[in-house]
Amino acid sequence: MVSEDRRAHVKELQQELHRLFLRRRHNAIQLARTIDPEIEPAAYSILFTLQREGAQRMTDISKHLGVGKPTLSRQLTTLAERGFITKKADPADGRALVISLTEQGKSRLDAAQKQRSERYLHMLEVWSEEEIMTLSGLVAKLNQTYAEYDDGPGAGARSPAAVSADPKAA
Repeated sequence: MVSEDRRAHVKELQQELHRLFLRRRHNAIQLARTIDPEIEPAAYSILFTLQREGAQRMTDISKHLGVGKPTLSRQLTTLAERGFITKKADPADGRALVISLTEQGKSRLDAAQKQRSERYLHMLEVWSEEEIMTLSGLVAKLNQTYAEYDDGPGAGARSPAAVSADPKAA
């Protein structure tokens, strides 16, 4: 049985995460504009994925970001037209394309990320290093919990009703 206090704390966390996600969306819009005013915010996630993971097939990017192929295809077309990515035939399977960042894409992404990092440094000036490290650790723990929960046994069968009805399933 879950206590009412715990439910209230989780509800408060949910509300704060919602506010954070809204801010993240706004930041993504600003970051995309910094890279190029013609790209959509979702394109930043594609560029970041390629920066972090290296060249990827379209199906891998789609799965990684949880977006459909038509949406991804439209974003990739814009990014290619703007000179931020290249699309080349996969040597292992000529029917598939491998997507890579261009030097221009890397350069613009790096510059935007540096600008954002400076903003965070300024914004968090009043925080102690310990507070920053604590938050970073807790967010990492939350991300790990999400991954384990989403990828765990029966992940596809989990629903909010099933989870609340059986707290041991979580």
